[in-house]
Amino acid sequence: MLRDHFSISVSVARAIALLMFLVVAAVAARSAEAQTYTVLHAFGGGTDGAVPGPVISDEEGTLYGATYAGGIVSCGEDTCGTVFKVDSAGNETILYRFEGGNNGYGPFAGLARDARGTLYGTTQGNGVVGGAAVVFKVDSDGNEITYDIAGANACCFDSPVAVDAEGNIYGMSPYGGKPNCNLVNGGLGCGTLFKITPSGKFKVLHVFKGQDGIQPEGGVVLDAQGNIYGVAAYGGKLKCEYPGWGREAEEGCGTIYKLEPSGRFTILHTFTGPGDGSDPMGLIIDSAGNLYGIADAGGDTIKKTNWEYGLGTVFKVDTSGKFSVLYTFQPCTNPPCSDGKVRNSLYASHLARDSEGNLYGIEEVNNCAYAGGCIFKVDTKGKITDLYNFTQNQSGAPAFFLSMGLVLGSDGDFYGSTPIGGSAQPECSDNGFTQGCGSVFHLVP
Repeated sequence: MLRDHFSISVSVARAIALLMFLVVAAVAARSAEAQTYTVLHAFGGGTDGAVPGPVISDEEGTLYGATYAGGIVSCGEDTCGTVFKVDSAGNETILYRFEGGNNGYGPFAGLARDARGTLYGTTQGNGVVGGAAVVFKVDSDGNEITYDIAGANACCFDSPVAVDAEGNIYGMSPYGGKPNCNLVNGGLGCGTLFKITPSGKFKVLHVFKGQDGIQPEGGVVLDAQGNIYGVAAYGGKLKCEYPGWGREAEEGCGTIYKLEPSGRFTILHTFTGPGDGSDPMGLIIDSAGNLYGIADAGGDTIKKTNWEYGLGTVFKVDTSGKFSVLYTFQPCTNPPCSDGKVRNSLYASHLARDSEGNLYGIEEVNNCAYAGGCIFKVDTKGKITDLYNFTQNQSGAPAFFLSMGLVLGSDGDFYGSTPIGGSAQPECSDNGFTQGCGSVFHLVP
């Protein structure tokens, strides 16, 4: 009996040891994969496209985006851009090439996708007859439709659109509305919000006037009740002295707003600069209706370090409209500051959020190791971690900034794009880009 008990104990011990070995081996294998950066596709210019914007993902992990340039080589004064997809194996397919004119020129923002797989987006245009700013959709067969946008609202689209379950499109014109707006120089308006029905009917939902916001940016998000949320980069408190880089004072530091289906417009937060931030760059929404975003300036305005406008904040607005700062970026005292303790806020407009509430974003160039930008994490307690540092060969920095999109995969990996760089050969002869035409990447952190 004792021998049998001993034999069983030895068998159990061996089984436990084997299990421990397998666990350690699995962890080791995962560790060996850590910090694995893969270029899924390096754009080649010409018909292949160049300068990709942010990417989005479907349920199967296929990525979709648009390139600002490339496509039809003879299009207008330059190539006019493309819509593309890249599967998990890195196979790229060009879904559409823009033709210029009223067909559209230069898609700059990310895309939206509905349940049928139709893609929606905007083109920025080039300000001349050769290329218009349009709202478009491209179906799974590559058929494209552009929508007629009325008058002054048809200008300079640089933000993504949102699509509801009925197929209504919601977007923003950053300079639409009344010319000059009594606040903005150059004959520009303060911006508008608009809706396009599935039949193509265009309707202005809100015209910004200044104290409610100037220059809506970053796209809008929708909740289950059909409410629309977004940010205006400027406006609000017009005397705010920390409007962000390259802006004049007395244009305001930005607002967060809510637009109900009834048309009722509400300001959820007005930025003031020090403390809360300024120049908000877009929102994401969780299943409970809480909003999260990045302010590009404001926050800690320490003038003795020459960062007089501040380096920005990561913020949250809950369902009651309560605003809170989750993290305040601070200047580096010893660049490149790759320890994850301090950051600079010239990065992506949109955060990504996991099921545990951690937030992820991209810092573009300054103060990251190698000057190529980095991916960071802000946990639920406000602790920031530097997860990955791009090299200049990967991102093309510092000549351009990283794209504004970061996709968090179901396996915890990251996917995104860089507007230049990405090619093993730094030369990308088409379109004059000399540091690569951009890439779509996969990162195992």
